[in-house]
Amino acid sequence: MIYLHQDPLLPYKSAFTTKKLLFAYYQAASIEKPEEKAFNNCDRFIHFLEHGGVYLDQARQAPLAIQPTLAFYGLTHLIKACLLLNDPDYPTSSQVLAHGLSTRKKKKQGYRFLQDEVRTQRNGLFPHISDKLFHVKQLEGTKFNMKNLLMQIPELNELLRFHFQHSAFITLIKKESDTYLLSKDIIDDYKMTDNRFTDYLSEKTKGSIEMMNHSAESFTMNCTNGRFVPPFRYNCLENQWTVSRHKTDEAFYPELLIHFALLYNLSMIARYETEWWYEMLKLTPNEEYSFIKHFIDISIFKCPVLIDQYLKSRC
Repeated sequence: MIYLHQDPLLPYKSAFTTKKLLFAYYQAASIEKPEEKAFNNCDRFIHFLEHGGVYLDQARQAPLAIQPTLAFYGLTHLIKACLLLNDPDYPTSSQVLAHGLSTRKKKKQGYRFLQDEVRTQRNGLFPHISDKLFHVKQLEGTKFNMKNLLMQIPELNELLRFHFQHSAFITLIKKESDTYLLSKDIIDDYKMTDNRFTDYLSEKTKGSIEMMNHSAESFTMNCTNGRFVPPFRYNCLENQWTVSRHKTDEAFYPELLIHFALLYNLSMIARYETEWWYEMLKLTPNEEYSFIKHFIDISIFKCPVLIDQYLKSRC
């Protein structure tokens, strides 16, 4: 049997195509000297994608012990390609080269990954991509809890249901084109009335979701620009759109930022918390092994898909 791994980023690895893509974007964004910048960034863009792909290809074949490090650097390079769209002179200073996140320097006795946190820093790649790619301003010292982040990965939904007896997502039912049905179970999760939920969703999605009508069981809604934004997330395993049932701050973060934060922390643990890391890998003492293993498998596959979705939304 021949196994074919489809690379969603392959179309962007043609210099002729990429140069036109960059020029069109720079011109539309009124960036000075768009033709010159497109010429200068074409090879850099492709090399970032190729280098990120090499890391992810190696991560697929590597043992779990080093997968987080390879996957994190793979995603980092893919994201740097996206940065060249909005920040054609990247990097303009050494301040944007750091990770932009920090972890606890030493894990305490009884450490649990699901209870761990990472913090944003004033400078570095994470706040830079948050701003340039998604127009999300990061406050220095903002904390992200690992369990809350994992609950925003739709492919982990069945695992979350198994361990915590609660589904983290509601699947949308597609009617036609960009029209979907959303179960009214969501208003119990969000603790809102129908009207309040409609207004809230419109505000959070900046009008990209239009509520058309509703019945006793479901809302009918239309995705006005053909692209969902958080709290809606795409489940690659089931080929379906879902919506988060948890109205936390993380629910409204772009999924690329969530993968970045999780992979960053796991890569730091794999590199610097070797004793805990190997005890978890060899003894699998609790549910954390299942979440970490499944998340890394998903992330290696899904990050190029998320990058492709981002590039298509911008070009």
